Formats: sequence, C-alpha cells, structure tokens
Amino acid sequence: MAAGFLSPPGTQYGPCIDEICGHTDCKATRDMAAAICPLCGHPIGYDRRFYKTDNYGLVHDLCLEEAEGI
Repeated sequence: MAAGFLSPPGTQYGPCIDEICGHTDCKATRDMAAAICPLCGHPIGYDRRFYKTDNYGLVHDLCLEEAEGI
C-alpha cells in the first residue's frame, strides 16, 4: 500500500486558494484534508502522508504504522 499526500491550497496540484471556487476536485481535496484521523483525532491536513484504508478510512501514515507495529 502506498501513502498519498495532499498538496496545499495555491500550489500546482493543490486546491484553489479561494475556498468558494466551486471546483469539484478542490472541494474533494479540502474534504479529505479536513477528515479526522481516527487514530490520533487530528485532521489529515496537507503535505502529510496518509493511507486510505478499508478499516480506518483516511489515516495518517505514522498513526497506522504505529498501530499496526510496522
């Protein structure tokens, strides 16, 4: 399983800086960044590696690796 990351707003691959831009992809990226990691209780955020799992949903890479003893 490969970890992903979300580019911050205003960067080449990130969402628009304007939060009301109306782009579907920008909204999806913002929603993913706002999702709460079920293991630590903090948002997934930008420029931070995460996994999308069947068991946990979106979870920080380090949180999952600690929980799984990887």
